[in-house]
Amino acid sequence: MEFLFEYLGFLAKAATVVIAALIIISSVAAMGAHRVMRSSSRGHIEVAALNEHLQDMRRAIEEAALPSAVVKKRRKSDAKARKQHRKAHLKELKAKHRGLKAELRRAKRAEKKLGRVEKKIEKDIEKAQKIAPPQAAAERQAAAERQAAEGPQTAEGPQTAEGPQAEEGPQDRPQEGSPAEPSEDPAGESYAESQEAESSAEATPASPTESSEHQAVVAVADTTSDEPETHAPVASEAAPESAGDRRVFVLSFNGDMEASAVESLRREITAVLGVAGDSDEVVVRVESAGGMVHGYGLAASQLARIRRQGVRLTVAVDKVAASGGYLMAAVADRILAAPFAVLGSIGVVAQIPNVHRLLKKHDVDVEVLTAGRFKRTLDVLGENTEVGREKFREELEDVHALFQEYVGNWRPALDLDTVSTGEAWYGQRALDRALVDELVTSDEYLARACNDADVYEVAWVVPKRPIDKLLGQAAAAAGKAAGKAFDALLERTTTGGIR
Repeated sequence: MEFLFEYLGFLAKAATVVIAALIIISSVAAMGAHRVMRSSSRGHIEVAALNEHLQDMRRAIEEAALPSAVVKKRRKSDAKARKQHRKAHLKELKAKHRGLKAELRRAKRAEKKLGRVEKKIEKDIEKAQKIAPPQAAAERQAAAERQAAEGPQTAEGPQTAEGPQAEEGPQDRPQEGSPAEPSEDPAGESYAESQEAESSAEATPASPTESSEHQAVVAVADTTSDEPETHAPVASEAAPESAGDRRVFVLSFNGDMEASAVESLRREITAVLGVAGDSDEVVVRVESAGGMVHGYGLAASQLARIRRQGVRLTVAVDKVAASGGYLMAAVADRILAAPFAVLGSIGVVAQIPNVHRLLKKHDVDVEVLTAGRFKRTLDVLGENTEVGREKFREELEDVHALFQEYVGNWRPALDLDTVSTGEAWYGQRALDRALVDELVTSDEYLARACNDADVYEVAWVVPKRPIDKLLGQAAAAAGKAAGKAFDALLERTTTGGIR
């Protein structure tokens, strides 16, 4: 018996050492994994097509449960259906390509005709400029007009076409004599008319040049609108939008007290919003019992990004979405819940230990220095006052009011006075209180979605470093060894008792 007790004591010490080592290794591994999770530069997005995964599972079951002849027949029919789908899709792409080519040809023809019209307009402008007198003649006419205006102020008096000045004047001044005036006036009038014609080329239909330009522009408009009937219904020739054009992106959020999974969620949402359209949907599987206010507030804000971009958001709850978890779920267009999922708990809780009396009993003084009346309301080591407690309760009530306002903004149909008491309800009870919209598991909902949409699971993955892998393997090995030792101890103790 003494040997047995000694042996049991040795096993107990060994088990204690193993368990302590396991705890230390697990803590180190958890801290390393937490640091890795927060590192943004070492991760990447992974996308898995759930449609293909579901098809693979169905085929595996069919191969195991059905006769080989039936399996072959179904495979042939599936291959034929896929081939027909590919042909239809290819035909749709070709129709779109033909439509684009037709539009390109129309644009090129219109561009060429517009170029011809521009060239013709330039030629007409050049002709108009050639018809007008040279600039020198215009300058001479202006000089003659100035001299005619200054004539009455000279001593010789005004000069007329019939006066002796015209007979005795030099021959090199034809612009002031009577023979030159009849020839210059018509020239000036023709120049002015040409300038007016040039400035009002688009408004005067009497000019043959302008009428030709008008006809050319009308011709361009007619050619761009009157195309052969074979190209007009290009858009209608395309096949209707197939079911596979709608996409569903699936994200997962497993919450802890700090909502640390928001580091991955924010990157996944950023990636999805870069490609998601109005016809797409984002499904977020939430599992969380709540935690810190700021962490889950950030997570809910990340989901609100999806709603603000106009993409449909669905939150699926299979186990629990309480407190901060429901704060996230409330943002969705629809909330799905399993029949026994726990939802609600719209409330705030805070607890803090206080060891002031224990320290005082052992004559240990703690000095807490603050600047500001409510910098520290409740404390672990110092003495708490009723004023501090009341202020802390006031802060809790304010956070609770913010919680209710946020949930009420996204789900106005909720009776907040009824559901914001901090209680949580199971599936059907939550449905009766409008906390959820439908009772269905996420697996069933996604399996239905695979029938009429392309479903993709998106995840932000951070590769583990070798040291993290080593620590994880060591923790697993230590846990396995501790389990074996404990089982052996139980077995020997039971055997000894029987003996």
